[in-house]
Amino acid sequence: MNCPKCHNGDVVKKGFQYTKGVAVSQRYKCKRCEKQFNEYFHDRAKDYKNQMPNILIFDIETSLMEVYVWGLYKQFISHNNIIKDNKGNYKTWFMLSYAAKWLYDDNIISDIVTPEEAINRDDKRILKSIWKLLERADIVVAHNGDRFDLRKINARFVSNGILPPTSFRTIDTLKITRREFAFESFKQDFLTKKFKLQEKKETGGIDLWIEVQKGNQEAIDKMLDYNIHDVKGLEEMYLKIRPYIKNHPNLGVLLDEDVCPNCASPNLLETDSEYFTSANRFPVLRCGDCHTPYIRHKKNSSTRSTNYRSVPK
Repeated sequence: MNCPKCHNGDVVKKGFQYTKGVAVSQRYKCKRCEKQFNEYFHDRAKDYKNQMPNILIFDIETSLMEVYVWGLYKQFISHNNIIKDNKGNYKTWFMLSYAAKWLYDDNIISDIVTPEEAINRDDKRILKSIWKLLERADIVVAHNGDRFDLRKINARFVSNGILPPTSFRTIDTLKITRREFAFESFKQDFLTKKFKLQEKKETGGIDLWIEVQKGNQEAIDKMLDYNIHDVKGLEEMYLKIRPYIKNHPNLGVLLDEDVCPNCASPNLLETDSEYFTSANRFPVLRCGDCHTPYIRHKKNSSTRSTNYRSVPK
């Protein structure tokens, strides 16, 4: 066993790290540089992805509205301008499609309106499908999800007499990138190109939405493919920025284990840094898998129980 910092082989054992009363790693201390580090037992450090909470990567597409306007520049459009169908219902927007995947799962879950549903502006079937996913989710990841996706979904739920799913936490990658980075743009298309990740597909503009709403099957297929491609890029972007998410839902609390709060890995490495407050100081650790820095809070000095959270600003 060699020290990961100075590569010296003269190290001493310093006890064990415990999770729920079970030793999961051997602690060591280097005699030369005094760095402390862990060696994890068997496959526990490799299996943490299979013990994750249900984290849903999610994206939706909505339709256009049909309205009467007086012109093309600086128009205030009242709800009275929305065109009505022959039954007197407003031709307002509705849900066209969604694509989703569980974190680390290769399977894509998706649905889109049929040609008949598109013509009739009927999204109730796919709303029920969306509801089942949200009901299972512990955390939902979306780009502009708090302001757009989830509010749009709720609007369609209540309009169709669908009760809300049980509560879940949200991670809005648009909010995070705006808060943490000074990029030129925060659109998902720009960010995936910037990070050299899977880029968004070209749609051809508004014509695709128009053709979908006419019930054109070729356009419907293209729309769903675009939506699926988006959610793949979104997962890659979430994993890229995850070490910077200081308010990430604490996965250690969800799992009730001493693990990385951002990715649930037990592979927590000690650093030489400390985090100071006006009343105390705390050791800073770094996750050996997602590389997020954390501070360790002792819950009780007389026990081994600890709490980890991201280093604040």
